Amino acid sequence: MLMQTKDFVDVAARACELGCRVPTRAALLPGNFSTVVHAGEFCFHAATPYVRSAWQSVGLDDEGPAPSYRGRRGQRVPVRTHEAGPDAPSARVPLTVFFGAALLAGPASCLAVALGIVSTVLAFDAGCASPRDVLCDVVVERPGSGYVCLEYQGDAYELVALAREVREIWAGNQEA
Repeated sequence: MLMQTKDFVDVAARACELGCRVPTRAALLPGNFSTVVHAGEFCFHAATPYVRSAWQSVGLDDEGPAPSYRGRRGQRVPVRTHEAGPDAPSARVPLTVFFGAALLAGPASCLAVALGIVSTVLAFDAGCASPRDVLCDVVVERPGSGYVCLEYQGDAYELVALAREVREIWAGNQEA
């Protein structure tokens, strides 16, 4: 398992700038969230709709930009999803998951359940080259002090272990 920690853009400010809802709890973000010029350029990992559906089945709402949503002027904005398959570009594009500090107010199991679902979906995702070599970015809101990204590359089944890292960030015990 390879993991690198780095600072991430201000998710709330960036969401406002792009005219989409601001996530506060759990969200699936486009892989290019920090670099796009406008929301019409959003690209999601191919597994995003499957994670979103599985989250909904256990009562966890995805607060990220939907596959299409109303932009600033009320028009529907389509959002692209990378195609699936072992040779597709999405095989090297990380699934980007956001955990906001507001998730701390809910049941402690929400984080582990959310990561468990991501782990399971990526393990069985046809777009991944191998369940032993997945890419996943976990963006975490530091309570009152910005955002950090855990860039993960490794076994899909070990993703749940990132819950400990997320809790450390929330406790203020880990920096980028």
